[in-house]
Amino acid sequence: MSEKRVRLKDIAERAGVTPMAVSYALRGAPNVSEEKRKRIIKIAEEMGYVPDPAVSRMMSYLAGRKGTRVFQNTIALLNTSEDSRFVEREVLLAMFHDSATERAEELGYHLELFWYHQPRTSPQRLAGILKSRGIEGIILSSSGKAGTKLDFDCSGFSFVALGDTIVEPRVNRVMEFHFNNAFTLLAELKALGYRKFGFVFNEDVQRMHAMRHKAAALCHLSEVAQELYVPIYEYKDWDDGGFETWYQENRPEVVVSNRPAAWDALKRLGVAVPEEVGFAQLELFEDGAKVAGMRTRFNLLGRAAVEQLVGQLHSRELGLPSAPKTVKMEGSWLGGPTVRKIR
Repeated sequence: MSEKRVRLKDIAERAGVTPMAVSYALRGAPNVSEEKRKRIIKIAEEMGYVPDPAVSRMMSYLAGRKGTRVFQNTIALLNTSEDSRFVEREVLLAMFHDSATERAEELGYHLELFWYHQPRTSPQRLAGILKSRGIEGIILSSSGKAGTKLDFDCSGFSFVALGDTIVEPRVNRVMEFHFNNAFTLLAELKALGYRKFGFVFNEDVQRMHAMRHKAAALCHLSEVAQELYVPIYEYKDWDDGGFETWYQENRPEVVVSNRPAAWDALKRLGVAVPEEVGFAQLELFEDGAKVAGMRTRFNLLGRAAVEQLVGQLHSRELGLPSAPKTVKMEGSWLGGPTVRKIR
């Protein structure tokens, strides 16, 4: 016969508390003190308690119903940029913030924005503040700079990071599927008849994305005929002169870029788009964009980050993971007036 499932009532009897107190403690609700919560969790672990999956599904369902709150706790969204308003200023991050807030509320959580570089608050002090408030779940927002390292006490916290910019600590992540999205965009352009692609990349953006767009471009260029080969144009600070020289020397049929600078330059140079050359952007910031390209899914990434974090909290996955995992979100093609069928 199988072992009898450990019930909340069993844990409550051992701990000398009510079953409701056990339920609150195991779900991270603020209704019990931190000391009591830790003691109850320890007893539950010693007794081999495993959540009933049917009950867990029902709790998630109830938490997702509009106007219903099964419990309320706080998740921290940590702005890791040196710019205190970075999350609000950047369109994609603001979209991520809004969607994460919405999903957190649906699951019974409150999402609160914190700043890693808050003056007179060291990372150690910040960790202490979060712990004192019973906050165990942290979403690390993009810092806007590749290779960012955080000096943070990760014990007692569960993390999910947005994108690649945070290299330390090594945590679970959600991000765009940059490489796959690039090939989807190329397939759509090929279906329109384009064959000669000119890739234009901002170096800083590429580093933030671990060169995945560039990797897709290089894979494509490695297979094209010599007459269709166009060297990649990379820039750090935009230069109309350098771009014009590259364009005139190579005459691509379509320019593919990760930012709109090339499109703006084509207009300034008097090049007719899409009559003379097409333009497509690898990351579109909004559905109503005036150019063709790949829709980002930052509204879904915010929801995915919260769902992943809440799952980790329910499973009591605290501290750094031994094998970090990444959830990648595919984008979708958006046709626009900057491309046309040419064959």
